[in-house]
Amino acid sequence: MVTNFARIALDNGGIIKPLLIPSELTQGTGLCNPSVFVDTDRTVRLNLRHVQYNLYHSEIGQKYPSWHGPLIYLHPEDDLTLRTENYFCILNPDTLEIEDYKKVDMSKFNVTPIWEFIGLEDARLFNWDGKYYLCGVRRDTDSKGQGRMELTEIEFEADTVKEVSRRRIAPPGDKSYCEKNWMPILNKPNHWVKWSNPTEVVFLPEGTLETVTVHLSDTRLPLPRDLRGGSQVLPFEGGYIALTHEVDLWNGEGGHKDAHYYQRFAIWDKDFNLVKWSSEFKFMEARIEFAAGMAQQDDNFLITFGYQDNAAYILRVPIQTVKDFIDGKY
Repeated sequence: MVTNFARIALDNGGIIKPLLIPSELTQGTGLCNPSVFVDTDRTVRLNLRHVQYNLYHSEIGQKYPSWHGPLIYLHPEDDLTLRTENYFCILNPDTLEIEDYKKVDMSKFNVTPIWEFIGLEDARLFNWDGKYYLCGVRRDTDSKGQGRMELTEIEFEADTVKEVSRRRIAPPGDKSYCEKNWMPILNKPNHWVKWSNPTEVVFLPEGTLETVTVHLSDTRLPLPRDLRGGSQVLPFEGGYIALTHEVDLWNGEGGHKDAHYYQRFAIWDKDFNLVKWSSEFKFMEARIEFAAGMAQQDDNFLITFGYQDNAAYILRVPIQTVKDFIDGKY
């Protein structure tokens, strides 16, 4: 397993940049899980998640866990919820540094939260039919924390970015407890890859709030973990490509929660048969890393990921390097 994919990118002419906004906006709490989108005019847009907590995770050898265990959320004293805000950003297309940022105003549709996870989490940014959307999970409208994907249309002007519509989307059959990390298919409006192995593609008919399954593979590949959603799904060489993620969850000493996250590139043909996949990898060797965005910029991919819920990064890597990595050349 490759434990530092960022190093492979840098060794092949790529760059990596931290994604930062002024600390007075965050009071030192975490920025993570950004999602990048490149417009046809090469404008690089990005959604940046601000979580109003810090995640502490004991990493190397786990020699210094807290008394709560190796993983703990550190909250402001006056707010013990897991609260998310989103910032809409414009990046310099060459340096990948943030040039402009605005908090997404979701006040028109927000209601008083009734669960402790508050806000639109891990929202992917994309454009369908000329409209910009964020799509992530929201869990604060249900007293038991039921999660559903929400499709938020946004409009941006010189001084504001506002949510102008919101749809809470049900999975086929609408019976599950929590839906997360559906991957929007960039060239197929109202379609998502809901699950990757076996691949399930769902469609949201106009005028409805419940999706229907339009493709379900009858083949499950012999991989060690479930392939969960990560980035958007990009058209690629006549088929599609995306970043997926996998999780090992367990309870360590004392029954405390712990986890390992991994990433993997997945390639489908035009009919969404999974035809290629890379080995699992880490971006920068952390146990908890998560990628929620990928976009094509000329001959490169831009990949955005969070590090321990505390830091956000964008990585530029040549497409040929990604193809070589998928083919096992690293």
